[in-house]
Amino acid sequence: MYKAVIFDLDGTLLNTLPSLAYACNFVLESMGHPTHEEDAYRLMVGKGISNLVWQMLPEACRETQHAKALEQYHTSYEQNLFYELAPYPAIPELLASLHKRGIKLAVLSNKVQEYSEQLIRSFFPGIFDYILGASQDYPLKPDPASATAIAEFLELDNSDILFIGDSNVDMITAKNAGMTACGVSWGFRSREELLAAGADHIVEKAEDILDLLVK
Repeated sequence: MYKAVIFDLDGTLLNTLPSLAYACNFVLESMGHPTHEEDAYRLMVGKGISNLVWQMLPEACRETQHAKALEQYHTSYEQNLFYELAPYPAIPELLASLHKRGIKLAVLSNKVQEYSEQLIRSFFPGIFDYILGASQDYPLKPDPASATAIAEFLELDNSDILFIGDSNVDMITAKNAGMTACGVSWGFRSREELLAAGADHIVEKAEDILDLLVK
């Protein structure tokens, strides 16, 4: 049985797409650019805020306007962090059950550390043993350094950990770190993407994760 679970945040624990899209479109509108449909942001998120802002901008002005747009994004996103935000179905119950069983829990996100902590502690207080977001201390996923740092903090071997996420970035991170990769079907990316990135398991609902952990 796995001794710990590392969860991605966006698209895995919380449906943050509305808040991300709202913040991005606010910036685009303020800069006089066309906005995107919310669904279009599914393919832009996952590689950190800087990359998200780069992708949202019109290609012709990315080089010249990226820094300004990134600054404005931080302001907009911070003010609208909880916009239409909600956990995915049965996630709170799953986490409570895992916590009660003594399974160590961590979050690893390419979202800024401050935002990651604020969201997790607001929606899932007292549940997670470790929260690691984007910072200067580690490279972003799919580099395995941050995942390995979590394993070291939890005093576990990497092979003892189930890594759960919704994108190819998460699956590749898990593989790079020598952890078991589990994709979720309810997130921002497709089942096909998860399989192509090497997912060992794909779950259709939160309850299926418990089955993997209590076999």
